[in-house]
Amino acid sequence: MPRYAFGCITGIIVLLAVAACSREAPPTRTPAPTPTPGPGTPSLPTPTPEYPWTDESAVMSGICFESANDAARRAFVIRSADELTRFFDLADNSELCRQPVGRGTFDFTNGRILAGTWSRAQGCTAYHQVQSVRRDDTARTLFLFLKLVVDGDCTYELVRPYWIGLSGVSDYDVQFVVE
Repeated sequence: MPRYAFGCITGIIVLLAVAACSREAPPTRTPAPTPTPGPGTPSLPTPTPEYPWTDESAVMSGICFESANDAARRAFVIRSADELTRFFDLADNSELCRQPVGRGTFDFTNGRILAGTWSRAQGCTAYHQVQSVRRDDTARTLFLFLKLVVDGDCTYELVRPYWIGLSGVSDYDVQFVVE
């Protein structure tokens, strides 16, 4: 066999070996991520176990940290789409946020209301825990007693939302008491 033929055959074998070794594994399929509602995107209410309301914190997810921190420890009761627009306008006009706030939506049909608060803490994580609920139909009041549970020794400044959708209390005075 001529010498150049041997070199060509060797070269072809080397190329085939390299091609076989560098062959990519078949792509693995990963499930598409679940879309996260953005500002202005209607969010689906999350049922809250044991209580007759829905978790609506996503409605306020477009409020910046500085604005939520400024509003902490105050209770807000929003009874209409116009009031919700005014609420977001106030946040924008406060100039606490570097950009316009993201404006969530809420379904106010059938007398539903949006009520909530933010709580401040220092730690690694924090969440609200419902301690008790007192509804007085004669006085038309609804008090929600919450405990802010803080975990960890971190020095992070935290502001945690607690926003809920309520039915049947559109003309009630709704108050949050956070311990």
